Amino acid sequence: MTRLRSLIAATSLLALFGATQAALVEAKTVHYANEKACPVVADRPDHKPSIREQIAHTVNGDIAYYRFGRGTPIVLQTGFRATMAEWDAAFLTDLARRHEVIVFDNRGIGRSEPAASSFSARDMTLDAAALIDTLHLSDVTFVGWSMGGAIAQQLAFDPPLAVRRIVLMSAPAPGSLGVPVTPDVEATLSGKPGTSFMDVMRVLFPPTAVDTAQRCFRKNMFQPAGYQPPAISATVTEGQSALLHDWAGDEAAAAALKNVRLATLVLTGADDQVLPKQNSEALAEQIPHAQLLVVRSAGHAMMYQYPQALAAAINAFIARSRPPSSGK
Repeated sequence: MTRLRSLIAATSLLALFGATQAALVEAKTVHYANEKACPVVADRPDHKPSIREQIAHTVNGDIAYYRFGRGTPIVLQTGFRATMAEWDAAFLTDLARRHEVIVFDNRGIGRSEPAASSFSARDMTLDAAALIDTLHLSDVTFVGWSMGGAIAQQLAFDPPLAVRRIVLMSAPAPGSLGVPVTPDVEATLSGKPGTSFMDVMRVLFPPTAVDTAQRCFRKNMFQPAGYQPPAISATVTEGQSALLHDWAGDEAAAAALKNVRLATLVLTGADDQVLPKQNSEALAEQIPHAQLLVVRSAGHAMMYQYPQALAAAINAFIARSRPPSSGK
């Protein structure tokens, strides 16, 4: 009997080891070649006169958005105190070569629900779902960057039928799984008095990329005609800060990750100073069959460092996870 118990224990350990090895197969660390700083991008959607800000009148209120490109849709939700302008234009351009791209302002920003006063993860998830429904989208890939990655996770717990896959880019893991934003970093990103543009660049990028970011960040932003990045109010800052703090203590969300059934790609920079890569590693470990891509020498705003490579990674993920019956 003792021998039988030992054999069962050994078998269980081997099974656990095998499962761990299988999970590791889904993880990949890559080193991308440096991409051109301040690139001149052909066919930038934000430079086309036909691209205009639109308003979706959803059941959750008005949501301001831009829509461009052709193909299956990618909906992108931005991060803490960010506007649509914070997306890198080269990154969006490459996505739009194969897909329809929808970017939008979070509630309380610009023309998106200017009177918004509640900013829970559920509030913002319902906004995203309402936008997808109002635009009658199907076969959606939902990309969440930074705080937007928390919204993408919440969306995946009870996803609209239209959403087929999620991409978590530099995203926070919930509850005890995560390594939360430090008070100093949060203070910088919150625009505390005395914070300079260079201070923000030092947080968003690794030291080797800061000088390039200082020269190119503003030039590389998504800047369609007629869109002026709105000021971020104290109400929005406080509401989104509370969202992140709540997410850092949300053990129910941490447990729910094991039930996510959407195809999931987790992207992280190895040198992310805002949300260390341990967050993404925990997400990939918890979400069934998630794919993890760790990018060396990449910071929190890595789509500015490697726009083409990351767009290619997302495009490849969509192609791999598209249902064979779609015919597209």
